[in-house]
Amino acid sequence: MAGLLRFRLGQSAAVFVAVSIALSSPAFAACLQDHAIYTDRDDNYTLTFKSTPDDQPVAASNQFTIQLNDSDLKLDGVVMWDKDGGRPNGIVMYNCPAGDVTGDELQQCTVWKGVIYALKEGADAELLPMAKEPSAQALLLPDFSGAMSGFNFKLEKPIETFPWEVFRFKECVPEQ
Repeated sequence: MAGLLRFRLGQSAAVFVAVSIALSSPAFAACLQDHAIYTDRDDNYTLTFKSTPDDQPVAASNQFTIQLNDSDLKLDGVVMWDKDGGRPNGIVMYNCPAGDVTGDELQQCTVWKGVIYALKEGADAELLPMAKEPSAQALLLPDFSGAMSGFNFKLEKPIETFPWEVFRFKECVPEQ
């Protein structure tokens, strides 16, 4: 009987340790960047990365959308890495023409340009992970809110709520 009791206590302790480890390991660490979904502080905007094919060039490894929740407003984003892969330069666009566009056309539909930073606990900032790397805990798009408020979306009803510049990890899009 004592042996059975020790076995069950040992079994319970092992289950407790496994559950504790699973609960303490952040979900963002198990998610690849191209499957990560983020939300702003007030949960008004959702930033969703798109899965990228394995054979896609590293120069344009990350693509994403930013959606004003409960509306039709949807922005498209792409991350272009410097030639040496040093900095993730993000571009957020609204209603860009399809196909080949001129520099002027691209300029008119660009809402924001800048480096996207990955934030970690303790306020450490790093560069955005590549598409197939573990996702960031939070993202910082410096002056994104200001750029959005200054952009003419040409909408019937003006945008009343602008996103915070920090987007926190919400969930991971499952593999399909």
